[in-house]
Amino acid sequence: MRAVVVFSGMYFLLFALHIVFAAKDWNLLFRAVATSLVAMTFLCGPVLLFMVKRLNFSGTNPTKLGYFLSLPLATGIAYAFTEMEFQFLATMTALIVTTATHGGWFMFIKAK
Repeated sequence: MRAVVVFSGMYFLLFALHIVFAAKDWNLLFRAVATSLVAMTFLCGPVLLFMVKRLNFSGTNPTKLGYFLSLPLATGIAYAFTEMEFQFLATMTALIVTTATHGGWFMFIKAK
């Protein structure tokens, strides 16, 4: 559970920074932070697994938990990419991408 708290804290910090950087028109920093947010969203499960294993956090099945956490985050990413407008196709695409990345990662660690 500590991994989720650390991940959430990092995500919220980056989210706040991306708002500040957008407001100040610091495009390079905004793009770097936005890219980090997208990567964290679509790789939530692997990041949580890394935290659990490398930082000796406790947690049961961080990959599955990360997948469920990434679903609403992916919906938010789709909303952001469509200029704050809900579009069904963009939302479904983001959900499929996060499902594919987490499914691929799950199959990769199962193969080991």
